[in-house]
Amino acid sequence: MKRTADDLRLLTAAELELMHVLWTLGEATVQQVLDGLQGARAYTTVATLLKILDDKGFAAVQKDGRKLAYRPAVDRPAYEATAVRDVVERVFAGDAGALVRTLVEHERLRPEDLQALRALLEDK
Repeated sequence: MKRTADDLRLLTAAELELMHVLWTLGEATVQQVLDGLQGARAYTTVATLLKILDDKGFAAVQKDGRKLAYRPAVDRPAYEATAVRDVVERVFAGDAGALVRTLVEHERLRPEDLQALRALLEDK
């Protein structure tokens, strides 16, 4: 069951790191997720975090022979939208324009990114 952005809560940094691997791979065993992570992690830690993601509804699990295979139950864009809304509310006091201004003024945006922003603004 896919969840909507309104259903989502924010993930911890460790959970989000695992979700990035699942979003990239589409479906993965604990070992495949472990292999996709940067830095050393214990197999049991990754297995526990995947179970938590399943319990929270961010990942779905199914048996693949004797192994468990996990896949995202939440689309990356839906989660990104939820996380950005949270940043806008908490950091920028609800001012989405302040977020955009900060990105434009303080981030190294590629010319194609700036062009895409211009096009979006013109459409609005």
